[in-house]
Amino acid sequence: MINHVNWKHKECSRWKTTLRVFELVKSCLQVKPFSSKLGGIIWEILLYDSSVHGVLWSILSVLTRLLHDSYRSNYHGLKDIEDIQLVLCNGLDIIYHILSNLPEDLLPNPPLVTMVLSSSLKPFSFITALISLMSFHSFGMQVAAARAFSALCFIAYKAQPQLMENASFTSDVSEIRRLESNISCILDEDDKNNDCLVVAVFNLLTSAARYQPAFLISLIEQSTKSTDHNASTNDRDNRVLVTSKSNARLVDQILDYIDRSIELMNRSPLVLLSILDLLKALWESGIRFLFILEKLRSSVTFWDNLSRCIRATLDISPIDNIDAIDEKFSLRYHCQGKIFEIMSHELFLQGKLLTETSNTVQDDPKGQKEHKSGPCRISVVLKWFDNAILADLVSNLSSNAYKKELHHAKVAACLCIIHLITKLSTGDTGSLSFSFMKKIQIISTKLLQHHAFLALLSQYSLHGYSGEQELNNLVLNDLYYLIRGELEGRQISSGPFQELLSFLLGFRIFEHNPLEQLQNTYLMANDKFLFDVEHIHDELGVDLWTDSDKRSKEVAKKMLDIMSKANLMKYYADAKLSALMSFLKFLSVYKGAISNKNLDLPDGGISVAATQSAIKCACKSFESTVDSLLPQAHTDEVLFPLLSGQVELLLTLARILFHQAKNKKSSHLCPDIVLLMKTSGASTCLFVDLMPSAHALKQPVKTLLVLLLSSYEFMYSKVDIKDLPNDINIFGELALLSVSLLPILCKLAENRECSDLAVASMDLILKGSVPSNLWMPILQKHFHLQTILHKCQNGDLLSTQVILNFLLTLGRTKDGAKVLQSANIFAFLKLLLSQLSLDDSCLRNSLSAQVKDVNLWGLGLGIVASLNHCLDDDISHNNVVSNTISFLSGHVPLVSSYLSTQSATTHQSKKRALSQKSQTSLSALSLTENILILLCILAKYHFPRDTGKKEVDSELREIIIHLLAFISKGSVKTGNASKWNSSFFCPAVIKEEVALNEKPPLICSKYGWFRFAASCTLSTAGVSVSPSAALSVVRRDKTSGDSDSIRQTRFTEILAVQIYRIAFLIMKFLCSQAKEAVKRAEELEFLDLAHFPELPMPDILHGLQDQVVCIVTEIFEANGSSTLNPETEKVCQLLLVTLETSLYMELCVSQSCGIRPVLGRLEDFCKGIKAMLQAIEKHSSFEPFVRSLTEITSLLYPGLLHNNLLM
Repeated sequence: MINHVNWKHKECSRWKTTLRVFELVKSCLQVKPFSSKLGGIIWEILLYDSSVHGVLWSILSVLTRLLHDSYRSNYHGLKDIEDIQLVLCNGLDIIYHILSNLPEDLLPNPPLVTMVLSSSLKPFSFITALISLMSFHSFGMQVAAARAFSALCFIAYKAQPQLMENASFTSDVSEIRRLESNISCILDEDDKNNDCLVVAVFNLLTSAARYQPAFLISLIEQSTKSTDHNASTNDRDNRVLVTSKSNARLVDQILDYIDRSIELMNRSPLVLLSILDLLKALWESGIRFLFILEKLRSSVTFWDNLSRCIRATLDISPIDNIDAIDEKFSLRYHCQGKIFEIMSHELFLQGKLLTETSNTVQDDPKGQKEHKSGPCRISVVLKWFDNAILADLVSNLSSNAYKKELHHAKVAACLCIIHLITKLSTGDTGSLSFSFMKKIQIISTKLLQHHAFLALLSQYSLHGYSGEQELNNLVLNDLYYLIRGELEGRQISSGPFQELLSFLLGFRIFEHNPLEQLQNTYLMANDKFLFDVEHIHDELGVDLWTDSDKRSKEVAKKMLDIMSKANLMKYYADAKLSALMSFLKFLSVYKGAISNKNLDLPDGGISVAATQSAIKCACKSFESTVDSLLPQAHTDEVLFPLLSGQVELLLTLARILFHQAKNKKSSHLCPDIVLLMKTSGASTCLFVDLMPSAHALKQPVKTLLVLLLSSYEFMYSKVDIKDLPNDINIFGELALLSVSLLPILCKLAENRECSDLAVASMDLILKGSVPSNLWMPILQKHFHLQTILHKCQNGDLLSTQVILNFLLTLGRTKDGAKVLQSANIFAFLKLLLSQLSLDDSCLRNSLSAQVKDVNLWGLGLGIVASLNHCLDDDISHNNVVSNTISFLSGHVPLVSSYLSTQSATTHQSKKRALSQKSQTSLSALSLTENILILLCILAKYHFPRDTGKKEVDSELREIIIHLLAFISKGSVKTGNASKWNSSFFCPAVIKEEVALNEKPPLICSKYGWFRFAASCTLSTAGVSVSPSAALSVVRRDKTSGDSDSIRQTRFTEILAVQIYRIAFLIMKFLCSQAKEAVKRAEELEFLDLAHFPELPMPDILHGLQDQVVCIVTEIFEANGSSTLNPETEKVCQLLLVTLETSLYMELCVSQSCGIRPVLGRLEDFCKGIKAMLQAIEKHSSFEPFVRSLTEITSLLYPGLLHNNLLM
């Protein structure tokens, strides 16, 4: 390359020699994939040898000038000009190939990169040469220049930190004008033969959009037909394009091509693909090209043309016919994928712009009335998805296009290998390349030493055959014909020959492993084919084989023909998979868009019926692919990416369906959800068995577990599902499915990546409709609890909280509690909780960073409480109590400290408490409940008094009474709730709580904590909570005339119920203390007030009683004689039991301490309870509560019953 420029040439042959040299260099560049050592040497020379760079640039610059001069005169003959053009094309191809295959981590930049990017290159820069060459009317040279320009944009982007002079990449306005004119002329030509040039130009624009946006903006500015053109071209400092009154010629040309999209889809999908890739690059940049996007998005026909392309791809796709597939079918699927990605970016951009507009309007009170939700710009496309096209898309894109041709090609390769081994054994090397012959010899040696081959030799020798070579040839000959039968459809039966075929399939010497190329730089640069047919043809030397060896030619040509078809098939299947993944991105963005209230989707978006149909199609395709995996799972790894895409599709469609049915009746969706669960459950069982040998299946398994978990959560959260007329069949089917899944979930529970999802699914199964007598034997057989606990202690599992949740569910049944006890659960909990960092700071603020430790502590206490409850009548109960006391004794100070923080706001006399805001959470309140449950259980065992901590016992009771006073404090009337205990703050923290805070209330009471909980979720204390969380927690009810009215939600109701559960447990604990003291007084026959336990004052009890009476009365009056929903009924039962217990406590306090009733209390209480009892009497299920309340009321206030005031 260096020396030939100094040779003496004839005038007509000089450039022919250079052309041959450049062709040789181009062929040397292709060596690296097949010979890394030799290829590495060649690449190092081309990248770093300055003499090579000097010759290369000297030739290119000289020929560029000669070509430029030739257009001004007739000095060169026509033939000479053609040679010059060919040399220039090959020189540019060399630079393009080098730049497009540079390693990404190549630093510092090689001298070749420095040269092509240098603005001081003589006689002119490389970019100047490219612009000049693109202006000549030579098809091949324009393509080569455009391709090199595309690579230059990317390389300049990558090298910019090292080469500061790149700032002059687009400095010459005249060059930009010249390039824009050339591009416009090329795009205006209606010559169907220049498609490759149009593709190269659009690729250049795409590369500029991604890597040199300022350069593309300059081109657009030059193409703008404005009244003040000079002002547009001279303003180079301002890169934000604001020319709303102008027409950009390039943008108009893009729209013209989109108008012809159906024609291009049929005739030349590669051109359409290059246009769509440019559009995708523009949408990816978003705001930077907003002017261009606005012109495209506002076009009436733009979205309609794109939507028709989606339909056209489905109409012309081949159906299970490999012979009908060509490259165009694959390109059409790539086009479809690009359209989905453009739609995804548009949906996201539309939502972003509308959100910003909405925020601006909210900040401007004057413009508030003018704000409306904006229509979706791609409504034309979305309307297509509300009919059969969604199901057609899902069915088409998720179907398995990886047919048997891939396996046939691999078997054909094995057949050729056996034939070549036989030839080489006779010394006939034919025209094989030396490297390929060595590979065949290595395979032959390993094959002859294989245990299956040796076993066959032994068998053949028993039939009278002798001689090593004869036996080898016999076995090889039989193996050859058996493999040919496999190729023709006759499968080899299991045995040694099948083992030998599997052994040969593992070599893959014909399969291509292409170089990793720069991603997203050049449209077709990343096409990966399985077999490099041309290279294999050359390695075999098929053209050099003599006519006498017809058999070898037939074997080789048949193999190459099958490989070519396999390449087409794989390219087609990969294109479908790429379109599926793009469709998945669109569905994911769509799922986020439907929750955006600012975005006005047509008819609310995709309908439920369309989603249901799509789910059925997706399940069918997935099951079909799983079935095709069974016979040859160990060699069919090509299916794993498709399986992952199909599983993601199922999960995405399921999430859309769940969102659509979130606040609606969903009983009609049960068959579809059960179908999802069946499909995911069956495939999970299969994949788990294959995971040890196929690690690529780990991610699909995790996704399937997420789908299972989401389906269980949805089924169990919907109350209306239980009202199905055939609910017995649905839930029976669900129970059978759950039981069949338990063994495989037990196995996955020990896998680090899958443990949290598997255990969470098991937790829901145990909480669901499956009785314990069914799941307990399965868990005892398959669930290795000791192993799980050990891994949990060592941190080998991802989520300890999920494990504890499951153990809590397990411990709520008697059999499960026994399993936990036998696993020494107390020792496990002691060790686990000892590792938590719990102190006063985290107890004072339940929203601190240590909230996770608080949650774990609460779960541990809950497990202990469940063991005591379930084993109360078991012979091992004494042992459980002993372990519980031992467990809790070390935590008494922490328990006291924790309970005291929950009632901090009751100490209003201290100035510090006035400024200190009490922060809590549902998790903290749940922990309080678990503590009180344990205290109630252990109270009859005199804990903690009999543990030598009497002062702690007294202090604990005082703290609990303070907590009760905090709960009962405040007016029950519908006054200003926001000022009632305004220092108490309990926001929705985790995702599930925020979701509950968006749901409407169920109980709908305006009294007591049901009202106050709505105000205490809103922080007015400057607490460190994210603004989005604070806004999502509570909203003022602007429709009400009362400015203090606060919106109630399911979250605020759950918070209120949790507080009343705590109140009930406090009353239960204090009653057990009082009962024990009264019993002791009866035994001693006198009341020792000095040793009498602390009990609440009557006014504390009156506050709680008034709240209960008002709430229950309101609920029953609102429902009349109609049946209460199950949850409301349970809440009323809880409140009535709490009321009854508080009345007994008041009776005990008044009689023991001699406290007289408060003046006026009798009349107020009589009025309230009478109204409550009248409202309750219409519900027969509450008669026992009425009788018990009447009984205790008559004891506390004897005059009420005597005067018939309760009747």
